[in-house]
Amino acid sequence: MSAMPMNKYNNLDLGVIRQQITEYASISEAKEYILNEDVIFNPLQIRKNALESKEAMDLLRKDLIVSFDGVYNVNELLERTQKRIRLSGVDLKNVLVFHNHCQRIKKIFDKLSDELSIRDYTDSINLKQSVFDEISDCIDNSGEVKDDASDRLKQINNDLERCEKDLYNRAYNFINKHTDSLQEASIYLRNDRITFLIKNSDKNKYQGYTYGSSSSGLAFYVEPASFIDANNRKVSLMQDREDEIERILTRLSYLVTSIAEDYAGNFECLMKLCVIFAKANYGLRRGGIIAELSDDLNFDFKDLAHPLIDPKKVVSNSYRLFDPYLGIVISGSNTGGKTVSLKAIGLSILMTYLGIPIIASEARVPLYRNIYVDIDDNQSIADSLSTFSAHIRNINDILSDADERCLILIDELISGTDPKEAQAISLAILDRIKEIEARFIITTHFDDIKNYSYEDERILLSSVGFDMNTLNPTYKYLEDSVGASNALEIASRYFDDPEIIENARRYLEKNKSAQDELMDRLARQIEETELIKEELSEERIKAQNKEKEYNEMIAAFEKEKDELKQKYLKQLDEYIEEVKEQAQEKLESIKEVKNTQVIEQIEELKSDETVKTEEEKHVFEVGDNVRIKDNEQVGVISAINKDQATVNVRGLTIKVKISDLILMPKIKKAQTKVTAKKYSRVPSEINLVGQRVEDGLVMMEEYLDKANASHMSNVKVIHGIGTGILRKALRQRLSRLSYVKSFKDGDYYDGGSAVTIVEFK
Repeated sequence: MSAMPMNKYNNLDLGVIRQQITEYASISEAKEYILNEDVIFNPLQIRKNALESKEAMDLLRKDLIVSFDGVYNVNELLERTQKRIRLSGVDLKNVLVFHNHCQRIKKIFDKLSDELSIRDYTDSINLKQSVFDEISDCIDNSGEVKDDASDRLKQINNDLERCEKDLYNRAYNFINKHTDSLQEASIYLRNDRITFLIKNSDKNKYQGYTYGSSSSGLAFYVEPASFIDANNRKVSLMQDREDEIERILTRLSYLVTSIAEDYAGNFECLMKLCVIFAKANYGLRRGGIIAELSDDLNFDFKDLAHPLIDPKKVVSNSYRLFDPYLGIVISGSNTGGKTVSLKAIGLSILMTYLGIPIIASEARVPLYRNIYVDIDDNQSIADSLSTFSAHIRNINDILSDADERCLILIDELISGTDPKEAQAISLAILDRIKEIEARFIITTHFDDIKNYSYEDERILLSSVGFDMNTLNPTYKYLEDSVGASNALEIASRYFDDPEIIENARRYLEKNKSAQDELMDRLARQIEETELIKEELSEERIKAQNKEKEYNEMIAAFEKEKDELKQKYLKQLDEYIEEVKEQAQEKLESIKEVKNTQVIEQIEELKSDETVKTEEEKHVFEVGDNVRIKDNEQVGVISAINKDQATVNVRGLTIKVKISDLILMPKIKKAQTKVTAKKYSRVPSEINLVGQRVEDGLVMMEEYLDKANASHMSNVKVIHGIGTGILRKALRQRLSRLSYVKSFKDGDYYDGGSAVTIVEFK
């Protein structure tokens, strides 16, 4: 079996898609991974890729914020420690920064559902907190070893600080005493030792050591003998400090060695997560979806668009391969979209296998064992092969390796040679593809292939549309149809001399067979039918939009009607409650009247003997005051119908048998002073915690109306703190109420900002 030229998928523009995705990755190794990721035809890997990308897109839609900016590849540093190479302070700082990124990202994902497959990456992150606490105690943010990184270093730094302080004090004293000998009254460091620029005439006066002359040669840098011991002490302490820092860095590097393997794995997890979220962000920005995966060998794309065509110009099409068809042959005009359709299908399947969202409304993708592509990209020039030879070699390799679980994509089946021979070879190739039962999509201009496909029940003959009125392709994919090349129509747009086209048309008609004419006529009828279908589809969409608009109007009307009904029912309930309160107040006022005669009369009426006597003597009439035996309610007869009376009890009408009534004498109205409407039961506060904003506003306004009518000076509205939305809405409403004088937060004991104190005018 010959070697296959695998991974020719860049002919499907997969490389361009990869490059676009890298724009959403911030880790350089993740970008490299995206550009070089192999298409693995393993069902488990494909399902894993699809699931991870879908979960990432769902999380991004829920506003999950996860950034990989600043994630540092520590693998090179980790490898150095394993070779016993000491890390610098800056190296250790970078390892510490990487640890913090691991901790940050792990913390984000730990809050997500355990059921998410994507959490496997962060669950695998192994953090050695004790190691990094120790590094953090020793290394500052600039990568320097901290002065107190060890007790010994701290002591050395203290000794060195005192030594330097003593040296500089002595140096300033020296300058003050020996100004005449100095070329300049300054302190100079030579080899970390304090020196002075002494005039040439006095350079031997102070003994010690000389460290060269000034640029003019008139003075020398001299370390006086009196400073030698102190300078030696300083230099010794500085060396001790360097030795201790070296020891600390070596110890910390050894600690990093112990966790090197874990943190190399941590970087791999973050890099893979960066890849997944780069793909998800790419899909989200383009309105993409993750296709559904199926176990059969058929695909189905709804409204599929090529992802590299301008969204404002691209034509979306629906493509499907279904039983009993083995493959699709696409015919149609030049520049009409045959190759775009072929590439869109193949590219979308490969993107799905890599977990990259595709541009479609729905999609169902099978799990092929392999995908083979033959699209002319002029690569054969480098091999000194003709276009024909390159096609033949490539197709031979495909047929040698493909089987029934593979998909073959061929653009313009056999070209670059004599058309008759090319058609014969093409038909033989189609026979072979059907024999191995591989799935396929092929584009062609050849009439023999169209006729062959039209007669074969296992080939779905399709085409791309062409508008004969405008002589322009429509780029619409037409299933179960045949398309003409329309070369003459297209060429007529470019030739200035129409006679050329007319002569070409005569030659064409002369060489056409009856079957060719039948196929052309069928193609034109299909194109005309499709145009009519499109017009009808547009009209149907308009009608659907009108219906939708009408239904929305009806729904809005019904909603408004329900809202008004609820509003009026609520107002009615409030009115009834108010009437009840007024009646109760009047009743209480009457009860408070200290009229002994009335009280005595009522008490007498309650005695059974009096009632019986009066009842026996009296015939009930409209206007009589009566008491109902069962419930002791007192009222006035408003109507009598045979043995039944209608009694008005405090505004309520009750029908009662006359035998159940007890006559009460008419009572003279006592002169009672009934005060204006009182709301003595209005509480001094209202609690709105947990209420929705709309409900809270209604409850507060009803409460304030009653409190204001009761002449209360101020009340307390309890709303809590929470998100602050309810508090803000309530205060906005308070600012618009005419009877509200002012409002403010409660004091500490009232509840602070969780309470608003309202003062009335």
